[in-house]
Amino acid sequence: MFTAPASMDPMFPKRDGQLVDLAMEVHREAAALGASLHKITRRRIADLLRHINSYYSNLIEGHHTHPADIERAIRKDYDSDPKKRALQELSLAHIKVQQEIDARLDDAPESDICTAEFIRWIHQAFYEQVPEEFCQIQHPETDEVVVVSPGEFRDRSVKVGRHVPPAADSLSGFLKRFSESYKPEGLHGSKKLIAVAASHHRLAWIHPFLDGNGRVARLFSHAYMTKADIESHGLWTISRGLSKYKEDYQHYLSVADSPRQGDYDGRGKLSDSGLRDFCEYFLKTCLDQIEFMGGLLDLDNFQDRIKGYVDLRSQNMIPEEAKLRQEAKYILVEVMLRGQVPRGEAKRVTGLGERTARKLVSQLENEELLSAESHRSPLTFNIPPKVVGYYFPNLYPEGMI
Repeated sequence: MFTAPASMDPMFPKRDGQLVDLAMEVHREAAALGASLHKITRRRIADLLRHINSYYSNLIEGHHTHPADIERAIRKDYDSDPKKRALQELSLAHIKVQQEIDARLDDAPESDICTAEFIRWIHQAFYEQVPEEFCQIQHPETDEVVVVSPGEFRDRSVKVGRHVPPAADSLSGFLKRFSESYKPEGLHGSKKLIAVAASHHRLAWIHPFLDGNGRVARLFSHAYMTKADIESHGLWTISRGLSKYKEDYQHYLSVADSPRQGDYDGRGKLSDSGLRDFCEYFLKTCLDQIEFMGGLLDLDNFQDRIKGYVDLRSQNMIPEEAKLRQEAKYILVEVMLRGQVPRGEAKRVTGLGERTARKLVSQLENEELLSAESHRSPLTFNIPPKVVGYYFPNLYPEGMI
C-alpha cells in the first residue's frame, strides 16, 4: 500500500514531441470551436451539452437514464417509478454541479482548483443532491453496507480492480503533492494541456473518496479544461468520448496504474510509458470530440439542418395543426446567427404579412423553438428536446431522442 507521496511519480510523462504536438492541436481546435457563433447561441448549446455530459458520465458508471427523462427532470417532471426518478435526480445532480463549477470559475477565475478543498467541494456538492440509495455502497469482500458522506475523504483502505490506492491516513500528503504538481497557474504552454490528462489519471489513482471518484475526476477535468482555455465555452464534452470508448478508457487508466517497467521506463515508482499512453489516449479523445462538435457547429451545416427540420415539418403528410410554414426557417436561422432578434423584425425576416408573421412567431414560441422573457422581449434561439436529434445528429446515441 502506498504511503509516501513520491510513490505517485512521475506526475508528468517525460517530454515527448508527439505528445506536445497533440496537446497544441487540441488547443488550436478548441480555440476555433464555435468562434463564429453568437454568444447567446453558444450559451444555449452549452446548456444542452451539460445534459449530454450528465448522460454520458452516468453511463460510464453503469447508470442509464434516457435523455428524454433527463429533459423531464430539468422541468421537475419526475417519473412515478422510484428507480427511474432516482436516476433522473442523479443526472440532475451532475448538471447542477457542473453549473456550479462554471459559475464559481466565472465569478472567481483565480480559484485554485487543484486543492483538496476544491476536490472535496465537488464531491460534497454532488452527493448532497443525489438520492440516498446512491450514497450507500456494498463492500465487495465483506458485503458490509457503507454510507458515503458528502465531501468526506475515505477513512479505510480500498481496492479498485488490481489497484490498491494510497493508505487513507496518507491521503492529505498525496493530495498536497497533486495540488503542487498540477496547479495550472504554475504551468505554461503544452505542459498545462498535458496536465489536463495526467491529473485526471492521478486523481482517479489517489481515489480519495469511498465512491464517486470517477464522477469527481470528470467534473474536475471540466474545471481544469476551463482553466487551461480548452473547454470552448462548454461546446464539447469529454464524457461522450470516454463513454464511446469505455473499454479503452478503463484499459488506459489501468495501464497508467502500472509500476515502473525497468530502467527505460522513467525514474518514478509508476510507469512513465503508462502515463504517457494514458495522456495520449485522453488528448486524442478530446480532439475527437472537439472535431465532432466542430462539424456540427459549422455555420453552413448548422443552417442546413435547421432548414431541413422545417422542410420535414412542412411536408404534406404532416397533420395541418403540426405543420410549420416554410418561412419558419428564415426566422430560426436569423435568430441562431444573431443570438436574438427583436420580435418586430419577424415580418421583415419572413416576408410575411404582420398578422401571419405574429402567428408564426407564436407557434415557434409555443413549441419552444424560440424563447423570450416576455411577449415584448427579443426572440432568442432555443433547443427543445424534440429537435436535438435533427440539429445535432449523433450527439446522443442514434434513436435515443
